[in-house]
Amino acid sequence: MKREDLAPDGSHKGRSAERMLGELSSAGRSQAVVSSSGNAALALARRAGPHGVRLLALVSPLTPEVKLRRLLDSGQTVVASDRPVGLLHHALSGWGLADLRGSTNRLAPLAYRSLAAELAPAGPWDAVFVYSSSGATALGLCQGWEELGAPPQVHPVEGAPGGELTRPWYRGGPPLEPAHVGELGTHRSRLAPLLRRRVMATGGRGWRVGAAQLAEARAVAADCGLDTSWEGLAALAAAALWSREAGGRIVVVLTGAGWQLDLTPSPTTLVPVAETPFELDSILVGAGFRREGAG
Repeated sequence: MKREDLAPDGSHKGRSAERMLGELSSAGRSQAVVSSSGNAALALARRAGPHGVRLLALVSPLTPEVKLRRLLDSGQTVVASDRPVGLLHHALSGWGLADLRGSTNRLAPLAYRSLAAELAPAGPWDAVFVYSSSGATALGLCQGWEELGAPPQVHPVEGAPGGELTRPWYRGGPPLEPAHVGELGTHRSRLAPLLRRRVMATGGRGWRVGAAQLAEARAVAADCGLDTSWEGLAALAAAALWSREAGGRIVVVLTGAGWQLDLTPSPTTLVPVAETPFELDSILVGAGFRREGAG
């Protein structure tokens, strides 16, 4: 297991956050936006201040309280919305903020190539499993191993019902019982077509994990004293399914910390809520954002 869940941010997202913020500040830009289920926003929020960047994090109202409180501790601007992607586009076009989403920023997959470089010396590996939301991490693993040569099979994992990252492998098949980890994924990603091609080139495939497989993985992890996130458990469950078919030497990337198992939404409104561009504008003005280069 690759224990990215033990990173200070509670996930592997600090790898891409540091690289994206570094380039942004080097270019003289100081305002950015991300829509996130929590991990990417938290990694960016923890680092934005030292890079001189003001960050707007757009999150779902269902974001767990434990993540919201950590986001608020960063001092950055956090806004809840049922339409975070729509408001993100308003922040881009109306305010000129930089887009730091892993699914759109070209630096995100580049940052995750380092995972392959760190895993290769302990190889050779037959397969690597990683939970995927935007697909940037799995794509970075594919690209990193292509540079090193002799890549293992790369297997991106989603929670049922899943999204476009794994659709070719489940089109027309029987539906899996939905797993709440599926709410953590990105249902659409610009990286999906490229990722699927790279995954198939390694001999890997996409996986979806249902509620039953997730519960089984959690029970096994508890017996072993392994404390990790739902995303990590999903990757472990998919690896177990594959090993029954093929076997081999497998590495599972655990991408989120154990405290993320608590998915309880906040019982009270901890952050401002916006559903329209006008409401977001009011929040941004109050937080000290300024319009720059917007068109």
